[in-house]
Amino acid sequence: MMPRYVLMTWLLLLATGSPALAEPPGVSGSWIAQAESVRVAVPGRDRYSQALGAAAPAGAQVASVSWQYTTPPGAQVTAWLCHPQRCQQLAGHRGRSEALAGLSATEPLHFRFRLGQGARPVQVSGLQVIVDHRQVADPKAQKTVGQ
Repeated sequence: MMPRYVLMTWLLLLATGSPALAEPPGVSGSWIAQAESVRVAVPGRDRYSQALGAAAPAGAQVASVSWQYTTPPGAQVTAWLCHPQRCQQLAGHRGRSEALAGLSATEPLHFRFRLGQGARPVQVSGLQVIVDHRQVADPKAQKTVGQ
């Protein structure tokens, strides 16, 4: 679980409108979720985190996802971030991607981990995602010029 001071720092930055957390153009909101640590013990067998999700407005779509997790130094683990429709392999312990853009922001995400062959069991901790989402206008509700 994430230390309380880290969570409080994130909340303070969000509340003060920190430029470091400024939303990209087209983003109408975001949610943050953390998950309990995961022990990955069997090489070649996937291990999933608990679901990560929060309330997002109906019809909201993912704009981007930021993630972070921690493993012991030298751990041989492959990680993915998964939406019910598809997974994205993660390039590192932390990052940001638009690979899940356009998918429903109301659906939960989860981490997926796999040990390499011959790797020792590892504890993966500090699992966190920040989902930036945008509200997509309903095309049926839009007026067309001349109508």
